[in-house]
Amino acid sequence: MKFVEIYNRIIPHWGNKIDFSDGVISQPEQKMLETSGEEYFYSNTFSIQWNTIDDIIGENNTYEDLMVWTMYQVFHRHAKQLFYENIFTLNPKEISETEIEEQYYNNLQAEGWEVELDTYERLHN
Repeated sequence: MKFVEIYNRIIPHWGNKIDFSDGVISQPEQKMLETSGEEYFYSNTFSIQWNTIDDIIGENNTYEDLMVWTMYQVFHRHAKQLFYENIFTLNPKEISETEIEEQYYNNLQAEGWEVELDTYERLHN
């Protein structure tokens, strides 16, 4: 499966705007302290959007299911940074496909994704 094919199937589901204006930044609890010490960022609106897309895509196509998760990861990183800059929306289509592909390829390295990894065609080989 080619990255471009998977990307082009999933990106339209995100629309032209991700709203995270209800976001909150919090410190991790001591018992769940992240090794990086980074603060948590959470937006219920953004989370609902992700869950809705995840429900639409379902788990029947593992490539697409992983792309939804990957896009959420990348968009979340950008949303957190933008939130610190008092910007509360982003257009997912403006996020670099290369950045998304790198995260996707990284996610395919996890245990249990060997079949998908073997048949995956990267954006830039």
